[in-house]
Amino acid sequence: MTMASGLLEATTPRPLDAWVRSEVRRPDGPSTFLSFAQSGWPSMGALALAVAAMHPDELLAARIRGAVDPEVQLRGAAWLTTMNRITITGTLVQTDPLNDGENVMVSWRWPDGGTATASVYVDHNLGTIVKDAFVVPKSGDEIAALYASMNEPRVTTQPIDRADARARIAEAIETGDHSVPPIETESWPACRPMVEWLLRQLRAGGSGYIRPEWPEADREQLLNDFLQSPFATVDGLTHDQLRDVANPLLWFGCDYGPGDPLRWSPVSVEIVLSDWYPRKVFSLAYEEMSRVPDVVAAFARYSHQRRGIPKDLTDETVAAVEHWRGEFARAIQQPGRSPESNAAWLAHIAAGFGPDEIDDDGFDDSWEGLDHAAYMQRTVIELEAAVTDLVGGPAAYEALTDVPLDDVPFDWARVPVELRAPTAETLEQLDRWASALFDDEVRTIARAVLVGIVDADRAVFKRSDRTDSLAAAILWFLSMRLTGRFSARERRAMPWAVFTQKDLAAATGVPVSSISSRAKAIANIVDRADIDWPSILHSTQRREALRTKQIVADWCAGNA
Repeated sequence: MTMASGLLEATTPRPLDAWVRSEVRRPDGPSTFLSFAQSGWPSMGALALAVAAMHPDELLAARIRGAVDPEVQLRGAAWLTTMNRITITGTLVQTDPLNDGENVMVSWRWPDGGTATASVYVDHNLGTIVKDAFVVPKSGDEIAALYASMNEPRVTTQPIDRADARARIAEAIETGDHSVPPIETESWPACRPMVEWLLRQLRAGGSGYIRPEWPEADREQLLNDFLQSPFATVDGLTHDQLRDVANPLLWFGCDYGPGDPLRWSPVSVEIVLSDWYPRKVFSLAYEEMSRVPDVVAAFARYSHQRRGIPKDLTDETVAAVEHWRGEFARAIQQPGRSPESNAAWLAHIAAGFGPDEIDDDGFDDSWEGLDHAAYMQRTVIELEAAVTDLVGGPAAYEALTDVPLDDVPFDWARVPVELRAPTAETLEQLDRWASALFDDEVRTIARAVLVGIVDADRAVFKRSDRTDSLAAAILWFLSMRLTGRFSARERRAMPWAVFTQKDLAAATGVPVSSISSRAKAIANIVDRADIDWPSILHSTQRREALRTKQIVADWCAGNA
């Protein structure tokens, strides 16, 4: 069964294939498995039957079983024809106090009385995705006893509702399908088809991972509680500076991982110091940034006390701060992280450029060696040029306003006659969802994008005739283009009804996987489409551009 699972995985298309496989194509599964079944070799026939037992396509599975020589089945071991008749015996979840992740286990019994368990590790630090999974010929109770014998008193193993186990594993698999690079271990994703086969044996309707909501008032209360605690004393920082440095920790804790700002472990410390703070936080002066490790250690101690975490685990977490202190210091000293370039980054973001549109390694080498005045002068010149290009040229820059876009009718002249029916269907859904879930400006922008897509790619409806997924994907693409530079907290403050793919999927009835995969295809089409972006800038983008224009004017006035 394990070998069959690996072969089934090797022939199953996955959402990230275009990212990691380049020109390499997966083998054709149906023809491969039918060739096994028709080979006449008992071992190949047995392998084909194992594939058929766990294949999600019941019609293909029946064809595979029907193609296996009946003599192979009659003369083979009894389990050849009964391997798909399993009995689920239990579902367990295994956690530890720091909650970096959890093992969700599904145990079952074969018809001959043998037992097995699939253990799926879901990693919260990576975004609540499957990091590893394996199958062992032991019952769940045997595995629990094995962990107990290893003297792991803090690891707790307890039953979980079968529907909830199914929902958690399925959600973690789906989320991992859109995480780059994909996770690969010795056994994952080779055992994925076997795990998904097991999930189909569990009842549906369970609850997956419920992300806690942290309204702004609750975040502020938590921050104030920390600042009033005995832990909130960091040399070199005033009370207000400590608040400014600690505030992004709540952003990270609430909006990343499992959504718990009090969850701190050596791994989460590594993430914030080696990557997240240097890459995401640009609102702090260099002197404040240099104190981030001390604030992380203080907040971790505070959080662990509130959660009742054992002291030795707190010591391990604080030790991780010291381990990554040097790496953090080097990261914030890189080009693009000096006090002057912090101002430049803030100005770029104010202009509407998201962090992913700016080189994380800073500016090119020609910036090095410039004194403060020359550095800022060059920054202002390039910034003004970038914003001028963003809004459509010097005349548009001079006349820039943040007046909302007018309602612009759909441009049918650019749509080929043969594509008008599916385009009309897409447009009806796009207009309705854009107005109901976003605003009328997004509706106008979405119309222009749809025209550009249909004009640039006449095969857009041939690859998929689902107009609802195209409409939803356009809206998600625009949502990210308009709000990608904002934190989740800032996005939730906008007067829109949806902020995540799950929100959009729930509102439109289009599966998350369809929205995500189609949005990636749309991004590629848009790159070559004839879309006049400056003419359809949302008023929020132009408002940010106006703020940057004022930054430039103020700097010029002060340095004339």
